[in-house]
Amino acid sequence: MCLCPIQRNQTAICNFYDHTRETCKAPNYCLNEGLCVENRHKGIVEFVCLCPSCHYYGSLCQFSIGRQGLSIDGLLGTTMRTGKPLSEQSIIIKMTMTTLIIMITFGLVGNILCIIIFAQKNSRATGSGYYLFLMSMYNIVALILLGLRFTYLLVTQMIILNNRVRLLILCQCLEFGLTILPNLSNWLSVCVGIERTYIVAYGVLFNKQKSICVAKLLCLVLLIVLAGLTVHEPMTRQWIEDPRIGRFTWCITEYDSTKLQTFASILLIINLAGPFLVNLLSMSILIFIITRKKLNLKQNNSDQSFITVLYQQICYYEHFILSSAILLLLTLLRLIITLGSLCIDTSWRNYIFLSGYFISFIPFMATLFIFVIPSPTYRTELISHLKQIRHFSISIP
Repeated sequence: MCLCPIQRNQTAICNFYDHTRETCKAPNYCLNEGLCVENRHKGIVEFVCLCPSCHYYGSLCQFSIGRQGLSIDGLLGTTMRTGKPLSEQSIIIKMTMTTLIIMITFGLVGNILCIIIFAQKNSRATGSGYYLFLMSMYNIVALILLGLRFTYLLVTQMIILNNRVRLLILCQCLEFGLTILPNLSNWLSVCVGIERTYIVAYGVLFNKQKSICVAKLLCLVLLIVLAGLTVHEPMTRQWIEDPRIGRFTWCITEYDSTKLQTFASILLIINLAGPFLVNLLSMSILIFIITRKKLNLKQNNSDQSFITVLYQQICYYEHFILSSAILLLLTLLRLIITLGSLCIDTSWRNYIFLSGYFISFIPFMATLFIFVIPSPTYRTELISHLKQIRHFSISIP
């Protein structure tokens, strides 16, 4: 235990303190190997949990960032004012709610437009259309579940609900959906990048019908594989309550074994780093193919300079390169913040991690801007449908 000085030029006075003298008697409410220290005064027992440095935090050491990724409970749990109405919650809670409303609104509008576009047969002439059509539907469901998950946190911390079984089932379903749907969307974006690289590589020899058959098969395989790898998630969700503040519950992640926790951590890294690395490889191959074609064109057109031919090739495939570059940037930011979130001991780090959590959902609300608007074909379809919607709205009396 250390006594910190008031002035900077003074040194702290630290003494060893034997916590075992006042450790809690049974039951021990502290989780994740947190040390429970109690104070008994006139028959009233109060306790506090001393959490392992950096890895865990919260009133019961129930939250973790580094080993389980980012979650709403872990990021907002320490700022929630339990038992207080929304008007008395902290500014972070209110800002988070406002941000989520904006993100979900824009995401729903954008993804609905994407579904309208990719529902047309012309937009699904290749496998990419099927990937993007399914991705847009996954994104809508993921954004809705995100809003429901935040609502779940608010309700369970502001109101005492008695049906704990329904609360646990709801928590398990929401967490399962928020785990599998973003992963499905990320891997579908990988499929889009790979197919676009094939289109550039094979040119007129690219088989559109075959790509559609492969896309349908891959969508089914991805759903089965990721669902199988994520099936353990609902079983790791449990609810707890802090006896000091009444019957308000928390939905937390609790692993029964170290092997299961290690497996979940490895799976998290694979689903984060995998799409990033594959998209990076696809973009590198795409640029290499464009460069090779550029060199061939330069040999056949000696009148044109190297820079001119390069510019022409990049302009021709700019929608491929732009989409891949945006996805790489967003995935890299999420990868750095998530895998670097090992300690949340200061408030400014909490803000960074909360920003990282929002960044991880940007691709799910920006499908229209990442894949549709940069593509001339999809952009033409978008403009056509927007004109139809405008004409329909004007015709309504």
